[in-house]
Amino acid sequence: MEQKVIVVTKRAGLTKDASARAPLPAAFEELNRFVDAWALPTETERTTQRHTAGMAAIVEFKDAMLARIDDIVAWLNQFELDKLPEDAQTLMYLLLSLAEVAPAIEFYQQPFVIDGYDPFRFVADETFSMRPAL
Repeated sequence: MEQKVIVVTKRAGLTKDASARAPLPAAFEELNRFVDAWALPTETERTTQRHTAGMAAIVEFKDAMLARIDDIVAWLNQFELDKLPEDAQTLMYLLLSLAEVAPAIEFYQQPFVIDGYDPFRFVADETFSMRPAL
């Protein structure tokens, strides 16, 4: 059986430059400082960021996001997921990154899963959409 090992360097060439992303809506401008590091459109990028940012950066991001989580979800709920405007998409990427780092904070108190597999061996199917057929 062939074993595939993929080495993912920190966000190298996976998507467009973070500076090209839309800024957050004005109501959430205090979170703009996290956009470059955490508003990542792919699971691979979010996983890589979780495993390379360090716990201090993860906790800082979590604290800022949790302080506004109810407002973020309420604001995003006004849009259909497949029709998010660019500023809402940036905010959604931050929300997805919060979900990515939650286990590091809540369960492991470190970026890596204790006794887990090497996350850089996992290759995510970035085209998969977990949505029910309508």
